[in-house]
Amino acid sequence: MKYYLKNLFLIGLIGMVLAGSFLASSAQAAKKPLQLVYPNKVCYEPFIIAEAKGYFAAEGLEVDVKLVGGGILAAESLMTGAADVAAMGDAPFLIAASRSERVRLLTGYAGGSKMHRLISRRGLIDVKQLEGARVGIQMGSSTYGALLAWSKYAGLDVKKIEFVPLSPLDMPQAMQTGQIDAMAGSEPWPSNVEALCADSVHELTDFSALNNSFPLVVASSKQTLSERKEDLDSLIRGLQRAVAFMHENPDETVRIVAAVTGLPEEQQRKCTYRLNWQIGFDENDSSSMAMTASYLKSLGKIEMIPEFSAAFRKR
Repeated sequence: MKYYLKNLFLIGLIGMVLAGSFLASSAQAAKKPLQLVYPNKVCYEPFIIAEAKGYFAAEGLEVDVKLVGGGILAAESLMTGAADVAAMGDAPFLIAASRSERVRLLTGYAGGSKMHRLISRRGLIDVKQLEGARVGIQMGSSTYGALLAWSKYAGLDVKKIEFVPLSPLDMPQAMQTGQIDAMAGSEPWPSNVEALCADSVHELTDFSALNNSFPLVVASSKQTLSERKEDLDSLIRGLQRAVAFMHENPDETVRIVAAVTGLPEEQQRKCTYRLNWQIGFDENDSSSMAMTASYLKSLGKIEMIPEFSAAFRKR
């Protein structure tokens, strides 16, 4: 009996040690910096401001920021486990969420029906001329989703449009040298093309006819949402402070963001004012997301429409 009790005591002691070790390991993991990924461009201003003003740190959150070249790359970082949290446009999120169960929608932070613009050479004056034209686009981007949806709305046969996969950084020169007839993008890419090509190009259209807000969103991994909810609360509060600063200090916001993106301040100002900045996700965002998802599915770009209910809605 004594041996039995002794063994039982030892088993219980080992269990307590293992449990304590597990809890300590979990606590240590929770203290690791949040891996945050976003593109270094106009559409991600609240993240730039939050970092510059120290709002994440003020909320007790340590973040490890990685900058990427576009929303689709940010989305891929979530799918591969390289990021805990990432910012992206509606189409990259929908594509990622349709392919991976690990991607979860946290909230929206900006949007605007005129966010995406299509710039073409001067001789291209009718949208029907896009059939047979070469259009530079960053494949899988939010602009790509918007362009597909708008093309269907405008009655264009997308199979007759030659989509030329390009990095946005290469679009101005590609347009200048005649490698493409048009390009589509969100700021600052259209403005960069206009700046280099001047009177040889013009804005053919934006995609506001769709009445879509094209929500820009923050997404996380399923594991992060489950295990680090308090850190995500801190992240959202930091972004709310950044957006409040942007509304209250527009001139300083332009100076801070222009120094990071490298844009001239006047160009940066125009880009900033094309978007509406507000943390949260409402019914208009949901319907806009659903519209984009429907177009992507109808064109075979996603196989199924993923769940996109937001963990943080407008307060």
